[in-house]
Amino acid sequence: MGLSCFIKLVIGAALLSVLGFFVEPYLGLDKAPVGSILAVGLFLGVIIGGMATVLYPSSGERGFSSDVGTVYVGNLPFSATKEDVEDLFGPYGSVHAVRLVTGPNRRSKGYGFVEMDAEGAKEALKLNGVDMDGRKLRINEAKEKGA
Repeated sequence: MGLSCFIKLVIGAALLSVLGFFVEPYLGLDKAPVGSILAVGLFLGVIIGGMATVLYPSSGERGFSSDVGTVYVGNLPFSATKEDVEDLFGPYGSVHAVRLVTGPNRRSKGYGFVEMDAEGAKEALKLNGVDMDGRKLRINEAKEKGA
């Protein structure tokens, strides 16, 4: 269970528990122990929160549908800097971050990731095959680890 799923469950449970206090007199439950009302609210919150998680998955589970998209950049020249990559992607949208992967000797491994606004990330996929210092770049939508 991801953090967003857990948060949805807790919020749903808390809202229904609080709602129980306000509805209690109208349902004739004012003589019921407070603990049982809380337990029922928490139980219903978990069920409704679980349904909300299934119906409305977090943005990270839907690719570029969030505000930020991550693009994989492969076959980079080893001399490429973060500024070079940012300048390359800048015309396609607002670049939030550039991460160039380096080895233990701090030398570039020739690939990295660019985080930018989602629309810009989609447009930047057009850079696939573009020549940078004699190397044809490979540009793809970044995949999550283990995918």
